[in-house]
Amino acid sequence: MTSTWRRLTDRLAGKTEPEPLWTEGVPDHLDVPIHDWLYEVLSRYDMAIPVAVRLKLPSRIVKSRDPYAELASLDDRTNPMLRLEVIDATLGCLQQALRGGNLQHLKNAAFYARHLEGILREGDSAFTVSKDGSGLERRIDETLHATYGKAVDTGASKSGTVADHLRAAFTEAYGINPDPSAAYSRAIKAVEAVAIPAFLPTDPEPTLGKVRSHLDQARHKYEMVLADRTGAPADIDAVVAMISLLWHGQRDRHEGGPTSASVSQQGAEAAVHAAAVLVHWISNGSIRKK
Repeated sequence: MTSTWRRLTDRLAGKTEPEPLWTEGVPDHLDVPIHDWLYEVLSRYDMAIPVAVRLKLPSRIVKSRDPYAELASLDDRTNPMLRLEVIDATLGCLQQALRGGNLQHLKNAAFYARHLEGILREGDSAFTVSKDGSGLERRIDETLHATYGKAVDTGASKSGTVADHLRAAFTEAYGINPDPSAAYSRAIKAVEAVAIPAFLPTDPEPTLGKVRSHLDQARHKYEMVLADRTGAPADIDAVVAMISLLWHGQRDRHEGGPTSASVSQQGAEAAVHAAAVLVHWISNGSIRKK
């Protein structure tokens, strides 16, 4: 969510709509707090070299008199995302450095992540700190985020692979450098990881397409925990339709065909959330045999 605070003139005017989000880089009103946050974290945990190496930055930065200050103020007008990449890499290096560390260090890392999230939220940035604190991601509606989180938790109860694919799909779709094709592919893998054991446990070469065909042909054998308008368990038409959309919508799966096309950002985001719903339904038994 964005900041709920409204300036006096907006309150007097009765303005209630949220402020537009800053979608690129670090705007001027966030420059100083972001600089101070970066400098404190980088210097406290001595992470100038790991961050510079991860981002493949010029060696002059780590050779400077104060590499922490150089990184904290690093900016490039031709690449407005560079400052965000420094923040993202810093969060990632911090997580990596603290793996297996003591509890106090972990608490400190969580504090820094929350502090940064507060800065980004109050400044109406389009970016937020990921739930695990390992990097930045694009800010989305809290209801959608909650749906995704619930699906990850439910999927993890069946298989860690399901949760891993779903997390990766979300990161590829909403990361600071999104990859729609990878996000879509991971979304399909997440559904396959939970649907194949449930519906095609003995198939030697299973795919989501085969799951779709199986459910399509065996509609009479399955039902939903949801009720239809008569009060009876609903049929699985919606499930088949959602899987069909997800399966047929991946138009970059094979090259050279007359309908081949790249995956759009909007298409990838829709696929990730469709996958989240399907993972949740299949994992918690919302689709069951009659």
